[in-house]
Amino acid sequence: MSTVIYTRHLVEHRYGRPLEDLRRHGAHGGSGDPVLPIVLGRLDGLATTNAHARAARRNLDAAWQRCRSGESALDDLVLRYAAEVVDLERQEQSEAEAVWDLLDVRLLLDQPAAHRSSAVRTGPPPGDEDLMAVARQVAARLPRLNRETLRQGLHHQGVHVSNRRLGTVLQHLRAERAPC
Repeated sequence: MSTVIYTRHLVEHRYGRPLEDLRRHGAHGGSGDPVLPIVLGRLDGLATTNAHARAARRNLDAAWQRCRSGESALDDLVLRYAAEVVDLERQEQSEAEAVWDLLDVRLLLDQPAAHRSSAVRTGPPPGDEDLMAVARQVAARLPRLNRETLRQGLHHQGVHVSNRRLGTVLQHLRAERAPC
């Protein structure tokens, strides 16, 4: 599954509605969600970058085929297209991560009551000490701590958690990492 399709499905899952409905409600200002217009704009940018990357891959493939047929003067063209593909793929990944981070922000904005109650509690919910220990080990190996990378890391450890528990664990990990 491509990054743009995965990100679109993730947005639809987090908002609980198809993207078309989100666009319609976002255009009329009826969503009440301050993050939605930014997410939609970033998602459009991601789709544009993905289209450019696909075009660059097609150009690279065509240049490679011509180069293989004996047109040696095309070596520089192949290298240029290959560099363009690499740059666009990096940009696409960066834009997708920006959308994922915005979705994490949205979850934090949606849970003000949970945030207040977590300030009262000093530790994880009862019974989650083992989960927190595994999550700390996973988070220590992650270059970037966000919901999806933590979920994947826990999954690789054989730990499956609900979306709500994952959010709680992520909040605790971020709170532990935050400087005093």
